[in-house]
Amino acid sequence: MEFYRDLLAVSGARAPAGAVPFGGAAASETLPWGRLWLGGGLKPGASDRDRVVALALGPRDHDFGTVDAPTLRKWLHSGTELARLAAPFAGAAHDDAEFVLATDHSGLRHLYGVRGDGWAAVSTSAIELARLAGAPLDRNTMGTFAVTGFHLGESTPFRGVRKIRPGTAWRLSNGDLTDAPYGEDHTEVPRGSQVAAMAGLLRGLVERCLDENPDTVFELSGGFDSRLLFAALPASRRAGVRTLTLSAPGRADAPIAGALAAQFRTDHQVIDLTGLAALGPEAAHELVMSSARRHDILGNPVALGVLDWVESQVPPGVRITGQGGEMARGSYHMGQTQQPTANDELIDRLARWWFITNDATDAACLQPDFAESARADATAAIRAAFAEYDTDWLTAIDEFFLRERVHRWVGINFTGACLSRTIVAPYLDPRFLAIARSVPPTERSGSGFAARVLEQLDPWLANARLATGVRPKHLPRKYVPRALAEYSVLKYAKRGAEKVYQFARGQAATAAGTPVLAGLVVDHWRAHPVLVEPALRSGLIREDWLAGLLAGEHGTDAATVGFLANLVVAAHDLS
Repeated sequence: MEFYRDLLAVSGARAPAGAVPFGGAAASETLPWGRLWLGGGLKPGASDRDRVVALALGPRDHDFGTVDAPTLRKWLHSGTELARLAAPFAGAAHDDAEFVLATDHSGLRHLYGVRGDGWAAVSTSAIELARLAGAPLDRNTMGTFAVTGFHLGESTPFRGVRKIRPGTAWRLSNGDLTDAPYGEDHTEVPRGSQVAAMAGLLRGLVERCLDENPDTVFELSGGFDSRLLFAALPASRRAGVRTLTLSAPGRADAPIAGALAAQFRTDHQVIDLTGLAALGPEAAHELVMSSARRHDILGNPVALGVLDWVESQVPPGVRITGQGGEMARGSYHMGQTQQPTANDELIDRLARWWFITNDATDAACLQPDFAESARADATAAIRAAFAEYDTDWLTAIDEFFLRERVHRWVGINFTGACLSRTIVAPYLDPRFLAIARSVPPTERSGSGFAARVLEQLDPWLANARLATGVRPKHLPRKYVPRALAEYSVLKYAKRGAEKVYQFARGQAATAAGTPVLAGLVVDHWRAHPVLVEPALRSGLIREDWLAGLLAGEHGTDAATVGFLANLVVAAHDLS
């Protein structure tokens, strides 16, 4: 099956003329329904008029069965069976009548579309569509991003350009673009013990992955989610398996993961994020700007740049990731308790404590009217998302996490990663989600249910400390005395105080490696201020604040550097 990183398809008699996408590197074809450009393919393009292409590596079903080109073509044109494709994945097919584009059941491979006057287009790139349509930055969606650090629902930074919904195919023909939801895979929850069912599912997934791909890399941190997937691999198969850990100052992941790797004699690769400092300001700036452009300014290019730098040092191979494990762990922030329904007070408090504090752009850098409207727009967007969940409060949190946070925030990372390696995400398998949803939130809260699954898979790993100092077998930690039995009193108090201080000051938590990379970018801007000044064209940034940053009068955080970098790319690419 052909694989392409970049795709643009345009249909309509009045479609914009002369479009040359992807830097002009792609060849175009004129077809009965419109025009097609493909770029970045690993294999030569076919010239037939019934083509099917993969837009992510490793198309497979949920049991690691290969999905070949004829099967994918049939599924795309018929609109059936697409829920059997494992996420992240997307594909496209066309015949003389129409062009069909579809993403996976969770929408993790991001694809975009736009409708014009008598024409429509779809693409792997939101920037390409914005350029084609002459679409400006969308002030409302950029405000929501500035406050939360990710986009919600179908929104993109560009007015009129939208993201394809999860579990959806788009059909492009005769200048029109139509949605065709194909729905989720209706999975029955096994009868009997949910703990046993979850343990059996994870063990089967992990073992089949290793059977099919012996070079599989297991992400191994000091946290719970990677521990659970590692436990799903029988101890007899762990020796020599590839494991990967990121090391950062002040974090316990590397020592904890290193001890496990030594215990089970894995082939352990540790990437020290302090190595980012060796890049120097110019290379760091290039990394971040390249990341902003590659990810269509849809995420924080500083954090994404760190991941790009990490990926450049990891040999090719299938990757098992622990993203999405919160669905089983019941990770309810700020001690959320069960309520019969969601209400605005609960939603606003959760938003302030969870992601608005962690991922927000520094309000001091924003134009005052934009800062005010941004918070209002974000609040409205989050409330609107929760309004779709007719359920109890804790279940609504789960659904928001899955449909918004994982869909958009995790998805933008997967969208980049699935172009260079096959990503296996067991926690986003429909069967895993079905079992997790069948367990009441109060039983999953505090990782109690997930801890029982871990104990069933490997009692030894359930008794080994996590980076927090907690032994998983002691979860959930519902009472302070139990927590203090695992944390030192000082460590527990310090952890809580840091979170409260961060919330009170509106300071963002930082992903590992991002402060170093952000600092280098600021150093480069101070030496070459002309590089960041295009961000002022957006009208969203205070000129005096930017002048103070460039003069060294104050610093800023990684979220703000990323927001500025995105605005610079938008100014260049849409001019």
